[in-house]
Amino acid sequence: MRLVALSLLFCLASFVAQAQVEGPTQKGPAWVWAVDGDFKAVKNDVIDTIEANGLVVSYIAYAANMLARTSEAVGDPTPVYDQAETLLFCKADLSHNLAKQDPHNIVLCPYSISLYSLIENPDRIYVSLRLPELNVAAYSEVHSLLEDIVNQALEWYR
Repeated sequence: MRLVALSLLFCLASFVAQAQVEGPTQKGPAWVWAVDGDFKAVKNDVIDTIEANGLVVSYIAYAANMLARTSEAVGDPTPVYDQAETLLFCKADLSHNLAKQDPHNIVLCPYSISLYSLIENPDRIYVSLRLPELNVAAYSEVHSLLEDIVNQALEWYR
């Protein structure tokens, strides 16, 4: 029994040692983290972290499905994503601050965290946020929240 427990512990330690988080790095208009893992597991870790912060995911946009469904209509059947989803949610006090600062900040709500994997490497999961450099003072608090959520969710993979 002791040998089985030690073997399991060694396997777990080996898995944790291999799973490393990269990022955030800037890619286009986003900060992107990358981790090798299972898409559903990483997505569930992000959702669990959002909920642990007292927030509720209000909508999930299934981007890869939409692109696959519409690829023929735009004349390009080549898929980019293996899986791609965007989680949308808000935090009332931060959203109120955004609105008070400028009612046109409504475009910054709901907040989003996108998760995706690419066709050529479906086991590499990317987690991304909009860049924080929006010149909107109240958005810095939102970005800090989003960055904290991603870092907490990916902690297991470090």
